Amino acid sequence: MRHSFFRRYPFHLPWQTYIWLTAILGSFGVMDHFFLHVTAFLVPPYAAILTLIVALPQKDVSQPAPIIAGGTLSAGVGSLLALWGHGPLLAAVAGIVAFSMLPGLGLFFPPGVALAMVPLLIKTTPWFPLLSVLPFTLLACGSASWLSAHVKKWPLYPKLIRPPAPRNFMPASKE
Repeated sequence: MRHSFFRRYPFHLPWQTYIWLTAILGSFGVMDHFFLHVTAFLVPPYAAILTLIVALPQKDVSQPAPIIAGGTLSAGVGSLLALWGHGPLLAAVAGIVAFSMLPGLGLFFPPGVALAMVPLLIKTTPWFPLLSVLPFTLLACGSASWLSAHVKKWPLYPKLIRPPAPRNFMPASKE
């Protein structure tokens, strides 16, 4: 049974991937333990972001634009709603707004829905999108891109967008 699962879903990541995940997520645990005391609540959405980057590096949802812009905009929605109040009802509204808004902007990003809810559930600063989400997403995408270029077996990230082949606009000569 176990062997059939791994044959059906082959998943091979270089050992550096696990060090990368441990370093980034472990730093949140250390920060929370010693001085911030709110970052533990960010581990689940941030772990989802890191997982998307390494497990589905060529999918649209894992590309830098949805991760950086979608995550930051979603957290911004939650931070704006947090100016009026807090609680699960407003968190649900923030999640629905983020879920409705992101695909229309071409930034579909499921962890963004969770990031929209965070300011309403744990009472973050209004600057949460810029002070926490934006730096984390830039670090995650930037480091994954750098590792993709410098570590042999690291998954290719971000997706390469090939420019269209140049067209010859000169009329063919009749010679």
